[in-house]
Amino acid sequence: MATLEQKIQAEHQMRELLRSQDMPQPDVVEYGYTCVRFFFKESKACVVIDIDDPNHPEDAKFDEDVEADLADLDDEEEELEWWLR
Repeated sequence: MATLEQKIQAEHQMRELLRSQDMPQPDVVEYGYTCVRFFFKESKACVVIDIDDPNHPEDAKFDEDVEADLADLDDEEEELEWWLR
């Protein structure tokens, strides 16, 4: 499982990368169980940064992690109605 510190660091690095390339910042950022998701309204694009370490025994449970991330998305579906339009 990714730590909050890892997720924050990933978000900062992604934002800096976008800024350095004069690209738009994300409209919504979500922290999943093992990832960070960046949503861009105008282009209806989503970038997912997977943070878990496959060599770490706790992070090797990929299927369970994916199911947890999908459950997070199901819970937040109402918040992302703009994305579904």
